[in-house]
Amino acid sequence: MQKFLGIDKTTFSNLEYMYSEILEARDLERNRLELDHKKGREVNAKITFHHYDGYLRCKEIFEGTNLIEYYYDWYAGNGEILQKFHAHYHTSDTPEEIKKFDPWHWHVPQGLEDKDGHRIEGPPGFTIHEVLSQQVLPYILRVRRSQK
Repeated sequence: MQKFLGIDKTTFSNLEYMYSEILEARDLERNRLELDHKKGREVNAKITFHHYDGYLRCKEIFEGTNLIEYYYDWYAGNGEILQKFHAHYHTSDTPEEIKKFDPWHWHVPQGLEDKDGHRIEGPPGFTIHEVLSQQVLPYILRVRRSQK
């Protein structure tokens, strides 16, 4: 039995119209034969911004319009990971200290060498819109203000 997150998959092409700071939201649905999982369909996207060289890499796995899991990874312009926003269930053989944050969790790097990040509990129901409006876009605005 597939577990759904209770939120709809993202229509990435709409994000450019909803958020003026977004330069482009490019997405591509992968062919089912290319997938390394049998959970559902998969779309990959990259969101870039005006006046900011960082970006979001997104992966959503879904059936119909229902999300099964997502991975929204925020990168600095130099390719270093800033933060990961994930919603998915780990397999039953995963250690409990990791599974306790299922499905909503964030990975927050503790330094430049930390690629996976420290896991913390994320808010239930957190969508791409909250990632953008509560995390990424306020950061971009602070950076722009500090450069003036």
